[in-house]
Amino acid sequence: MAKSKEPAMAEKTSKNSRLSKPDYQVQPTGQPSDQLKDAHALQSESQITETLKKLLVDKLQSRQYPKTICPSEIPRALSQSELTSMGVSEWRELMSLVRTILFDMRSEGQAEILQKGQVIPPETTLGDTKGPIRARLVPSDGD
Repeated sequence: MAKSKEPAMAEKTSKNSRLSKPDYQVQPTGQPSDQLKDAHALQSESQITETLKKLLVDKLQSRQYPKTICPSEIPRALSQSELTSMGVSEWRELMSLVRTILFDMRSEGQAEILQKGQVIPPETTLGDTKGPIRARLVPSDGD
C-alpha cells in the first residue's frame, strides 16, 4: 500500500520557507481577515472618496452634454488590486459611496442626477432615490 503524500509535503513545506503558508487566513465569507487587511496598504475613507470623485469627474467630463453616465462605470473601471487597496472585494461594494458623491456634487451645483431620463428635483434626497440613476455635468452657459 502506498504511503500518503501529505506528510512528505508537510515536511517540504516546513523546510522551505518560500512554500510555507502565509501568516493570514481568508475568512469563510470570502472577506480578508484583519491581518490581511493590515498587510496591504489600505486607503483611508477620505482617500477612497477623493479617488472615486476624481474618476467620476473625469468620466463626466468625457461625455458632452446632454450625454449621461451610469454611476457603476466608476467602480467597474477599477482593477482588482485597486479594489483591494480600498478594502473591498468587488465593485458593487463602492456603489453607495459613488451615489453619495454624486448627490454631494448635485448639492454643490456640479452635477445633475436623472431617473427615467428626467432630472430629479433638488428636494429629492439620496434616501428618497430608489432604482437606477444616471448623471451628467450641469450644462455650462455655452451648452
